[in-house]
Amino acid sequence: MQRTEFITVDTHTGGEPTRIVLNGIEADTLTGETVREKRDRFAATADDVRKLLMQEPRGHADMFGAVPVPTDRADLGVFFMDTDGYLNMCGHGLIGVVTALIEQGELHETPELTVETPAGLVDVTAEIADGVVRRVAFKNVDSYVCGTITVEQDGVPVEARIVYSGNYFAVVDADSLGVTLDREDATQCIDPALELRRAVNDAAPEDPVTGARVTVSAVELTGGGDSDRSCVVFADGSVDRSPCGTGTCARLTLHHADGDLAIGERVEVTGPVGSTFEGYISETSVANGVTVTSPVVSGTAHITGEHTFYRTDDDTLGSFTLA
Repeated sequence: MQRTEFITVDTHTGGEPTRIVLNGIEADTLTGETVREKRDRFAATADDVRKLLMQEPRGHADMFGAVPVPTDRADLGVFFMDTDGYLNMCGHGLIGVVTALIEQGELHETPELTVETPAGLVDVTAEIADGVVRRVAFKNVDSYVCGTITVEQDGVPVEARIVYSGNYFAVVDADSLGVTLDREDATQCIDPALELRRAVNDAAPEDPVTGARVTVSAVELTGGGDSDRSCVVFADGSVDRSPCGTGTCARLTLHHADGDLAIGERVEVTGPVGSTFEGYISETSVANGVTVTSPVVSGTAHITGEHTFYRTDDDTLGSFTLA
């Protein structure tokens, strides 16, 4: 019997898991000049590893993961994955990775570092006391509002605002989808959010900065009025337990575009399980006539366990998900 081992450390950031793969991935599946190229190589040659560690029976329907990789462009390189595929940027995952690697001694204990993600370079600040990471803040890649799309859902027009913040989000008021953001109702957000995402992507919106066709990967349902509650649905129906790092960046960018948030003004966003992220806009610029923001978001992560997972040639079940 042949057996392959994968060593991981798991964290949660505001309740949302990140499984960080420390060992077991073959080096030739991570080749490339940039982290994006390394991620794409991994996706093309070792996607079975993603499925093995994210999906059942070793993972679950809402599992999330990260793969640290070497880079000459920053202090750390990392890409992100879930049960359905890959994301270019992930705030909660980044907070989890930095926390775990510093506390495990895999990353030099430093208060400031730069991380290369598939979306670009991200500046990170870590608050460390006695070897424990108390809080992590990241200055995200440039974020901006792409526009507004109205789609029909169950015969009712629904307005979705498209924002780029490392990933493309469709931000929509929960009331317009007939759902609430109460903790016990979080799973009721899944089907309406996925239907909305399909409708928005069918409309093929265009990125006003790059001119590329937008593909929305996540839907952020927000509380009406002055509420800064959120519920982010991504992948094939995963619900982010945290307030979502890049989702919070999208929220900040919209607040600023609407004139509701000044540069440096801080906002606290609450996720489905009651955990919070704090964020603010550090600065703005203009690209192709569009206001571009630099959002900063902070949160706290905790290590939940260390694992050695096995893949053996006599285990023919492999990995799977149940709808």
